[in-house]
Amino acid sequence: MAGNSFEDDFMDVQSGLVSLCLEAAEGQPIRDIYIYASLEGRMTVFNAFFRVGDAILPLNQVATDDDLRRRMLRLAHGDLAGLRRLCDEAGRPCPTQIRGHYIAGTGSYRADYAYDPIVARDDGMGVAPGATFAAWMHAVASAPGEDGF
Repeated sequence: MAGNSFEDDFMDVQSGLVSLCLEAAEGQPIRDIYIYASLEGRMTVFNAFFRVGDAILPLNQVATDDDLRRRMLRLAHGDLAGLRRLCDEAGRPCPTQIRGHYIAGTGSYRADYAYDPIVARDDGMGVAPGATFAAWMHAVASAPGEDGF
């Protein structure tokens, strides 16, 4: 990553996550990939869901090989650890949440970043990453054509 700008390195991490998802899909006719990351405190969570045809499918229904899925998740966690280091080294805030949408037909990627606590809120009203992910997947499935940001 050395030699690139912070923004280039930041996007390289997300490109790597998209590549991992494409590899996990093993040639299935993926229309869209939705990438979710939660990075709060010492906790790092990664998950993804996919649009295959008209269906919204969670990662475990697209990457059905357990070993492949475990390897993908391990690599994704490593990429996200690299993102934390990148932000720390650059003196930039690290997002607490990333929701990315990759459109396979055009190769375009759009992301939404949160920087405020979502899980560990001071008011005690935090939302677990799994619940946030499930709500986002449901919102996308309920509104075809929307990315749920």
